[in-house]
Amino acid sequence: MADFPIACNIQGDYGFKVVVVDDDDTIAEVIRKATEQIVGILVKKFPEDAKLVARIHGSDAPLSDNATIKGEKFRQMEAIDIYQEG
Repeated sequence: MADFPIACNIQGDYGFKVVVVDDDDTIAEVIRKATEQIVGILVKKFPEDAKLVARIHGSDAPLSDNATIKGEKFRQMEAIDIYQEG
């Protein structure tokens, strides 16, 4: 377990924010941690039933919610996009 900075862009935001997560965190946990810090503060809240997903910036395919930062071999400051599915 180690602190791991990643760059996150959440749908509706103007740019990337650095969020420190744990390298054992799943993508679902990363989404939760990032949205707790940004949604409702810098971007408007998503609908209650919204399903948020993440993808590596520049990729078309979303990451599995169960994938881990360590398991996906993320680099520090890797950029991800978090967005509403659908």
